[in-house]
Order: sequence, then structure tokens, then C-alpha cells
Amino acid sequence: MTKIKSINIKGIRGAKNNLELNLNGKSILLYGDNGTGKSSISDSIEWYYTDKVGHLASNEIDTKDALRNATLSDTDISEVDISFMKESELDCSKTLSYKGKKLTSEFQNTSDKFNEYISKANSENLLFRYKNLTDFIDNTKTDKLKYLSDIIGFSEVTKKKDVLRKCHTAIKTEIKTQGFEAQIITQKGILIEKIGASISQEKDLFEKVNELIKPLKTGIEVKTIKDIDKVLEHIKKPINKKLNTELQFLEKANEVLTTLKSEIVTINLTYGNYFTEFDKIANDVQSIMQTFLGKLLVSGNAVLHKKFHTEESCPLCLQEKDITELRSEIAVRLQEIEKSSKKLNSFKTAQDLTKNISIERIKRLDTVFSYKSFKEDDHKAIKQGFEDLKDKIDKYKTASLEKVTSGNKIANTNEVELLLTDFDFQNGITQRIKEIKEIFKKDNSAVLYSNIDASKGAFLKIKQFEKQKSKLENQRKSLELIYNEFVKKQKEGLENFINTFSGTINEFYQDMNPDEPFQEIKIVTIGNDDELKGITISYKYNGNWVSPPQKYFSESHLNCFGLSFFLASVKAFNNTNKFIVLDDVISSFDSTHRKRFAELIFEKFSKHQIILLTHERDWFTNIVSPLAKKKGWLINEIKWSESKGTHFEEKPSDLKERIETNIAESNIEDLGNPIRRYLEHSLKEIALNIGAKLSFQYNNANEHRMPYELIMGIKSEIKKCSTELKAKFPIIDRIENSSILGNILSHDNPFNPKIGDLKAFWSDITELENIFICKTEDCNRPRVSLNNYDTVAKKIRCGGCGEKKYDWKK
Repeated sequence: MTKIKSINIKGIRGAKNNLELNLNGKSILLYGDNGTGKSSISDSIEWYYTDKVGHLASNEIDTKDALRNATLSDTDISEVDISFMKESELDCSKTLSYKGKKLTSEFQNTSDKFNEYISKANSENLLFRYKNLTDFIDNTKTDKLKYLSDIIGFSEVTKKKDVLRKCHTAIKTEIKTQGFEAQIITQKGILIEKIGASISQEKDLFEKVNELIKPLKTGIEVKTIKDIDKVLEHIKKPINKKLNTELQFLEKANEVLTTLKSEIVTINLTYGNYFTEFDKIANDVQSIMQTFLGKLLVSGNAVLHKKFHTEESCPLCLQEKDITELRSEIAVRLQEIEKSSKKLNSFKTAQDLTKNISIERIKRLDTVFSYKSFKEDDHKAIKQGFEDLKDKIDKYKTASLEKVTSGNKIANTNEVELLLTDFDFQNGITQRIKEIKEIFKKDNSAVLYSNIDASKGAFLKIKQFEKQKSKLENQRKSLELIYNEFVKKQKEGLENFINTFSGTINEFYQDMNPDEPFQEIKIVTIGNDDELKGITISYKYNGNWVSPPQKYFSESHLNCFGLSFFLASVKAFNNTNKFIVLDDVISSFDSTHRKRFAELIFEKFSKHQIILLTHERDWFTNIVSPLAKKKGWLINEIKWSESKGTHFEEKPSDLKERIETNIAESNIEDLGNPIRRYLEHSLKEIALNIGAKLSFQYNNANEHRMPYELIMGIKSEIKKCSTELKAKFPIIDRIENSSILGNILSHDNPFNPKIGDLKAFWSDITELENIFICKTEDCNRPRVSLNNYDTVAKKIRCGGCGEKKYDWKK
């Protein structure tokens, strides 16, 4: 995982000149008073990774213009350069400069690996500010779910679940469309009429046929369907072929009508439901029309998210537009579209069912239309009856094809519904069938032929319908099983994640709030097993479950939760980067919570690289700095001046180099203050290493000890503990008694030292330093310190080679 080697900021916010953080993978603690520009660092990192700065995004602020240091000219280039510890191929500078009259940002590294890195980093939690503390808590339940879903990929899993659900629904619809039960019942009715039994097995059919043909002594024993065909061939066909053809037509017509009549209620209810859904949508066309823009908006959002389009304009119309504002507007519209889409889905389901049922019933009617007898004058009433039925069902079909956005109305239910009276003409069909059968009674073989042939056809149709239904039912059951298992695993996966995630949040929260009445904080899903509606936050308060946190949490507790949520998110989601930026996150915390937060950071995030920014002097001095020093963090203070802008307080090594350069060039105008500051630093370090006792002072005053009291404390400790070091007092005394020491501490005095005096004073300071610093070339810990005390020899010494040492009584 990636850690930062260095960050160089130039011309961004308060950073006028180069503001360089040489981290080398280490964490850093930075203090800066309000107004010194410490947030220039967090703003720069946020802009580098996201191309925006959250707190600058508004209708009244041009983010890119606000990012640029106000003193820059149009030809100056602002930039943020970040290099990494192990992945040098990811090193990159991001620039912001004018191209023509437009500010344009661009990465200098355009490699695929870098683009992939930036894309992954965009989904991670890298930066947290005070103002973000309650963002998650303040979100709606739906937005909370969306936030987590997008990060953990749950939204993609939901899409796959929706595909399975649509497949399952489609098969259920197909079963309903075919109306298998009604068709099977009709065919069973034919069996009862023809052979006196509703049979379901082939052997029963064969047994019945054998009974019927026994008196004929055909010599054929029916054991297969083919045997039935042999029997039919053997039996003398009816002499009156015309009557036989008419009977086949009439029985087919009667079969179709009987099935359709049994479905009147189902068909009418289906159309009624469709009419209701159509009416709902027709009265809200505007919201439905925008669903057609859904894919366009999703694609546009993806283009902006993946930074395929980086200009401050709409990628479609190219009009000037703040990208952050545009993405916010798209998010709102997509939420509205999602609501409208749910309405539209219900409508489409009803529409498709109506259309499919209509088409299937028209196909059945058309099978009768194909008979030659259908067009004969003797059957005009039958022909008219079938055409009327087809016209009615065709109105269902036509209505199902009407565009809901057309503005047209569809026929009301009571205008087109199927009625029992629509089938009155069927009485004529059944009457004519009876007449033909009476004629056939004179020819037993004709009756037998008709009954066996019709029974065989009915039985085969039943088997066909049962096979089709069974096939679809098996598919439905399989998909239902897959869908239910998918939902179960999805729910288990989400709950496992949320339980683990909640556990981490609760762990961090309890670390900052031990022994308080708020316990077992956790995230809870809202909705049924099939579809989640949102998530909320629950916790135990005095033994009772309570939700939401705002009910009893104070501001400090809410902020602790927000911080715990962010840190848990870092643990859960950050798989690419191993660094985070915390910008003034404890401003509203009380002293107890501040201390516990500091301890949490150093204990639980010791393997992370942290850039910690604060303007709280007391917290910085008395709580964080001591812990940071022990953990090997870098520590610095941020300053601001009109000439330099935001910059770091000079390091002792930098001060020393500047002092020696000015002395070498005999430049005494800028020597007094740097020498004073360097001396203070040097004396503080000596006092710390030998355990010099100084009088107690409150807070910040303890950090601003004057050189004189530091010298007194050092001499006092040496007098008690070391004879060898007492011999070095003349050097310390020269510094203590120097007129330069007394005068450089005053910022308003007429003292004007000569270069020779300053050289001599600087020489005494370096000689004093050398007393406590080992000069052996390979000594890697040259400072003489009590940390390296030799308990046997009773000496204080350097921590590397041990050559520099002095007697010391503890």
C-alpha cells in the first residue's frame, strides 16, 4: 500500500512559494494558528485526488480560481507534486494554469498505471475535516445506504439480483399468459365426453380404446399411440366426409370458446389492472419522461467521475458549469428518476401481461379462422361471433401498444370487457354438434372413429400442455431457488460486512468514550429481505435500544461517532493508500475526548502514515507532540508572512546554515533573531537530554523558555551530577555573560554589534554544542543523553559509539 515520500505545493491557496513536506513515509504533526494557511495542505491533497475542494464548492465560488494563490500572475503555474515511497512510477505533478482565458488542470503523468491508481484512490477515504464529522449521521436513511453501497460494490450486486428477479417474473408471466389450466380442463372435458373418463396415463387411454373396439374384433391390441392410429385406419371412415369435416371444425371452435370463456375473469382483471396503471402514468407524464434520460445522466456522471471530462463545463452541451455542482444536480435528478422508474416498472409489467395474453388468445381464435368450414354460408353466425370476440381482444392488444406519453386515452374497462353474452352464439355450435352426432349414430363405426380420434387428440394436447407447463414451472422453481439463495447470500454478505464495520466503529467510539451509557453502536438495515430501503444507526442507552444518535448524543458524542465512522471506513475500504489527512478534526472536542482521540490514533493507526493538522496549541503542545516524538513522527509549525505566504518554521539545520552564510559574508543585519532562536533550540535540547529542572509554567509559556533560565537550569543540574562537565563552565559562562546575549533578546534596542563580536559569540555557541555532541564519524546517535546512561561506569554518554562520555551521579 502506498505511502507518501514528499509533497511539494506551489501557488495553491496560501502557499505562495514552494511548501515542501519531505515525509519519507513518516507521519507528521503540523501546528498552525488560524489564518496561517495550514488547510492549504489538505486542500491541495483533496484537489490532487478529486479535482475539487469540498468546502470551496458553491454557486458563488469558482473552485479553480479560489485554489490559485491570489498573488500569482496569469502566467504563473500552480502545482501539487506528490512522490511515493516505493512506486516511483506513480510520482506526478498536477498543474493549474491558464490556457487562453480558462484555468485548466492536468496531470503530468498520463500512464495507464497512474490513471488506474487515481481511479482507485477516488473511492477511498483519504481526507477528513472538522466540517465532515456529522455528514454520515445527517444523511437520509437512503443516502446512508447509497454511500455504503457504492463503496463496497453492493449496488452492483443489487443490479445482478434485479436481473434474476426479472427473469423469474418473465417466466411467471409466461405461465400465466399461456393459461395452461384452462386449456387442460377443456381437453379433459373432451375426454369425458368422448370416452367417459378424464384419464391422465397412457395405459388408461389404451385400456379405454381397447374396450371400445372389442366388439369390432379387429385383432388389434392397443399398446401405443401408433396402435390407435392403426385402429383408426382399420375402422371404416364415415361415409359422409362433409359432415365429418364440419364436425371437426365445430368441435375445434367449441374447444377454443370453452377455454376462452373460462378465462373471462382473468383476462378482464388483467386489463383492469393495466388500465389503472396506465391512468396513473398518464397523469404524471412529466416525471416519467425524465426516466428516458436516466442512462444519459448515468453515463454523464460516469464521465465526470472518471475524469474523462475535466473542463468546468457540461460534457453534453459544453456550457460553463461547475463540475461539483453539476454532479450534485445529476445525483438529485437520478433519485427522482429512480422513484419514477419504480412506477414505470409496475406499469410495464401490467402492459406486457395484457399484450401477451391478448396475442396468445388471438392466436387461438385464428386457428378456427383457418378452417374451410369457417367461411361457409351455413356458419355465418359462428364467423360473426368469432370476429366480434377477436375485435374485442384486439382492443386489449391495441391498448397495450399505446404509448403512455402520447396523450391518448385507452378504452375504459367496462367498454371492452369480455361478457358471457359474447359467447351466446356457442349454443348454436353445440346444437349443431348434437345433430351431426345423431346422424352418425346410424353408423357406429363413424361415431367410434370420431370418439377415438378426438380422445387421442385431447390426451396428446393435455400431455403437451403439461409438458410445457412443467418445463416452465421447473425453470421458475430453479430461478426462484437461485434468486432466493442469491438474496440470502447477499443479505448475509451485507450483514457480515455491516456487523464487522459496526464493530470497528463501536470499538473506536468506546476507546474515546469509555464507561459512558452509549453502548453497542451499530448500523442497522431497513427494509425486507428482498429490497433494502436504507440504513440507520442504533445503540444501547441505559440498556435500551435507541435510534437515531441525535436523540441523546451531545455534539461531542456525535463528532466522536463521525470520527469513528471515518476511521473505520479507512480500515475497511482503503486498499490502495496507506495515508490519511486529518484537518482540525478535534476543534469541538472537550479535553478528555481530545486526549483519547490522540491515544487512539497512535495505538490503532501506528502503521498508517498520518498528516495531522491542528490549530489547538494546548492539544498540540501537551498531548500530541509528546506522543508524536515517541513514535518518531515529524513535527513542525506552519507560519505565514506576506512575502513568503504559508511556510514552515525554519529547522535548526536551516537556521545554522543561514547564520554561517551571513557570518561568512559579514552580513550582520539578519543575524540577531536567527542566533537567538538557534541558541534557544540548542539549550532546550541540552536541558532535555541531561534532565535539567526548570520551574513549572502553564501551557505555551513552557515552550518559550528564555536562554538565560535554560542556562541556569543546565548549570544547576551539572553542579549536582558531573565533575567533568563542571570543568566546561567557562564556555557556558562566556555565553551567559555575553553582552550580545542580553541585547539580541530585546527587539527594540540601539545595540549594534560588530561582526567580530558576532563571530566570537557564534563560536561559543558551537563550542557549547560540541560538548554534548559526539564527533566520531560513524556515531549514529551523537547526542549525549541520560537515555544512554551507563549504570556500571556511572557515566552519561552518546548513544552511538559511546566515545563522548562524562561522569554523572544520578
